[in-house]
Amino acid sequence: MPLCTPNGGISMTRKAFTLIELLVVIAIIAILAAILFPVFAQAKLAAKKTADLSNLKQVGTSTLLYSTDYDDLLYPHRFNCNASGAFATCPQYLDGNGNRLPEAAQLDAGSGNNSSARYYWVYMLQPYAKNYQMFANPAGSNKFVPGGKQTLNCAAAGCTGFNYGGQNSYGHNDGWLSPAANFGQAAGATPVSISQTAINNVAGVIMVTDATYYGVVPDVMNESGLLQTNKMTAAELTDIQAFINNQGSQYKFYWKNMGGSQWSFTGGESGPYASGNAARAIADGRGLFGGKMNAQFVDGHSKSVNYNDAIGNVCYWISGSGQGATASGCN
Repeated sequence: MPLCTPNGGISMTRKAFTLIELLVVIAIIAILAAILFPVFAQAKLAAKKTADLSNLKQVGTSTLLYSTDYDDLLYPHRFNCNASGAFATCPQYLDGNGNRLPEAAQLDAGSGNNSSARYYWVYMLQPYAKNYQMFANPAGSNKFVPGGKQTLNCAAAGCTGFNYGGQNSYGHNDGWLSPAANFGQAAGATPVSISQTAINNVAGVIMVTDATYYGVVPDVMNESGLLQTNKMTAAELTDIQAFINNQGSQYKFYWKNMGGSQWSFTGGESGPYASGNAARAIADGRGLFGGKMNAQFVDGHSKSVNYNDAIGNVCYWISGSGQGATASGCN
């Protein structure tokens, strides 16, 4: 109640918050936070997706510049620098005095595969990109690039990539667009590169996509259950499977590298990515951008694609014009 002062005035005491009022305020703040935090998270993810798309557009531009300098040819995903069976460091990883550059040590760290004896597509594009950081996807985790601070000591199947390949953010179309010399093949015996003019649909064939390993292929064995078999006849599917297997027994498992999945080299490893256990790979793959992922196409443009389609639609990958097995449903 009002208090009388000595001079006859009235003084109003300040009323404190009651416990109930304080709890109501806290509850309102909690509700607002619950509403806004997911919005902020979605906005952050959208920003990362846009930055990732920008990276892939730069990869596409660099590819077109490379192709211009090499008579319309696309780059192989890797070639060998030394004689068969030799694992001397590639000259591209040496300075003018013959000393190994930091990139060489980074490549070999944790890989167990003398990675610095191979020259990878990320390095082939760097003279045109002038920036290795564009090869790091802003989404995901444990992303390494040449000269970066991240060096993963992980050589076991099922890990989130390692330094072999030069980066683990983007995978190249290893099935139809980027042949590589056999790992032990002699130096100079580089693979026959694919010409852009030999590709039927340059705006519809994926060249590079979000991944956790530097090479990817669709799920031609239908381990995921997502293969769109209506795109090909049974005989064509058999040819496609044989075509992929002939490139290496591990290639048929490279679909698990796409999106946000973890690297899977053999598909037969134990654990969540074991052969026959596709659910984890699919869930992680879809998880990168909510069922979507970004892709760069042969003509240089980039866009978001549906993860399920990237895994199951071979028309996204088959180049045509005699470049490996084909599917009549893609014509």
